[in-house]
Amino acid sequence: MRHPYCRRPRVSAHVPAQRPKLAAPSESDLARARDAVDILLEDLGIAAHLYAVEPREGRWAVIVECATESGWQRAELWAGSDLLAAGHGDAEARTALLAEWRTHLAACKTD
Repeated sequence: MRHPYCRRPRVSAHVPAQRPKLAAPSESDLARARDAVDILLEDLGIAAHLYAVEPREGRWAVIVECATESGWQRAELWAGSDLLAAGHGDAEARTALLAEWRTHLAACKTD
């Protein structure tokens, strides 16, 4: 006879914990997020940059590579629904994102 605890399914350390599935953003949400990032980076006046916007874990991951005095820098920034709000003209969301991103992208060359 098995011990009562042996009847429970084992939880393996190699199997990631199940996270609730979130609805994937639509193509139009992704396009609006890219437009918002483009506007925000223009507002920061970053001279030479590349960026990508990806939905991750219910938020937006914004990966920015920019020119610095000594080469290139890569920064991964995060934003929530405030990114889409900033793209729609929400001044408070825009100001908050600019302040946060400015600290992470301070080494980037500006125009």
